[in-house]
This record gives sequence, C-alpha cells and structure tokens, in this order.
Amino acid sequence: MSSSNITNASNGQCAIVIPIYRAELEPLEKFSLDYSTQHLKPGRDLFFVAPEHLDVGYYTRHYPGVPVVRFDNGYFASVKGYNRLLLNPAFYERFASSHEFMLILQTDAILLRDDLDHWCSQPWDYVGAPWPDGLEVMINLDNFTGPLGKRVKVHVGNGGLSLRRNAACIQLLKEFPQATDMFLRSGSSEDIFFSLIGSQSVGFKIPNERVASLFALELQPERYLAINQGRAPMGGHAWWRYNQPFWVALLEQQPPVLVPAAPPGRPILSGGGVVAAH
Repeated sequence: MSSSNITNASNGQCAIVIPIYRAELEPLEKFSLDYSTQHLKPGRDLFFVAPEHLDVGYYTRHYPGVPVVRFDNGYFASVKGYNRLLLNPAFYERFASSHEFMLILQTDAILLRDDLDHWCSQPWDYVGAPWPDGLEVMINLDNFTGPLGKRVKVHVGNGGLSLRRNAACIQLLKEFPQATDMFLRSGSSEDIFFSLIGSQSVGFKIPNERVASLFALELQPERYLAINQGRAPMGGHAWWRYNQPFWVALLEQQPPVLVPAAPPGRPILSGGGVVAAH
C-alpha cells in the first residue's frame, strides 16, 4: 500500500491511530509511515489524530482518504499534553464504538509486517515493546494505600507502537481513579500508567516480556532477536534513534525501498535492501 492509495475500507476491528502535531513529516518519519502502510493488509483503518488548528494539507495530499480526528490543541503542545490525551477515557471512546482495538503508530515507529489479526486474537489489553531492565515503582494509592502499598516492577511496555483494547483501557482508567488523577495532573508517561497500574488490575491483561518482544522492540533489540532465535518482531519504535544498524539489517531483508536522505546530523541509511536518496 503506497502513500497515494490508502483507503479506509473498514474491517471494524483495529483502528491504526497516527498522532501528528507538525504541518509536515520529517524525511525519516515519512519513510517510516510509508513503509508501514505499504506492509499493511488491504482494508486496514487508518486515522490521523491531530490538534484542532493544525493545517493538514500535507497529509491529505500524501495520504488521501485517511480521516483526521481532532482533539484540543493543548494535548499536542508538549509531551505531558500528549500523555494526558492518552490517559483520557474520551480518547478511547472516540474509537471504541467502531473498533475493538487501536494500534498507536507514532511517526518514529515502523511496521515490518502486518500481524494485527494474530495480536487482536490474543487476550492482551495492552502490548508494547519491552523494557529490558524493567521499571520499578512504589505504588501507594487506590487499593494499595498506606500499609497496603507495594513495590511493582514491570517490563511491558513502550507506547510508541502499541496495541490497546479500547474498552479495557477505558475500564482501567476508571478502576484506579487516584492513579489516573495523579498521572493526569503530573503529565507522567501514559505507557507507564498502563504498564504499572494495569499489572495490578483485576482484569487488565498484559503479556510477559518475551511475548511482547515478538510484537515490537525498542531498546536492546539484538538481545531479544537472539532470545527469539532470529524471529523479528512485527515492528519497532524509535528505530533510527537507538540501534539504527540493527533495523537497517532487518529492512535489508525486505524488498528494496527508497529511503530519503537523512536530516543533518543523522547518518543516511544504505544497504542491499534500503537505498539512500540524495
């Protein structure tokens, strides 16, 4: 699927949600989005999520047929604002009536292939790339206040490329009102909320570290590839930031795709299956 022929013939299961906040994509962002959409199965539902006042002319030219869902500008003014958007039940409610799941596909994420049918058939309510060293936090709120407070360590996972069951996310935000309020007020990372607080829910289901590593990778991807005996994940997040050679090697295993010249200060991708354009 190229950027010129994206359509929105609904299959009603998973909304692919692409947050945007600038008038145009940077070259590597556009490559990532084009590469990802080219590897989606026909009929996937794509949506741009954008500020109310963003001029989206660039996106309607390059990605005709993809609807733009608008939210208040403040949600896109900072990272904290974005976290508050994804911690707002109204965000998930906008999609829940038509789609059971959403795939958050940030513009620095990339899909190597489309395994969404498999992942949507699994019991998980949230899955993202694992954190190799884990994240450990003391929880002292809601059901775990005072002497019931507990130290929790989680490994799953990053929200930049993540699959979420809409109804379950709405329910989790309501199940832990104190935690939700604390994260909203502080603008803390939304993926940490779903990982830490979700791990203490009576019903919210998150996979273990190894299962998540087959969905997506971010940090130490070569470690997980070895654990999984060379089986690549469905995709990755921040792929040119943390271990570009690893991802270039995976991209080279795919049919040749043209990569735009890297912005100043970033190496230009090259190799057998990835061609650098100048």
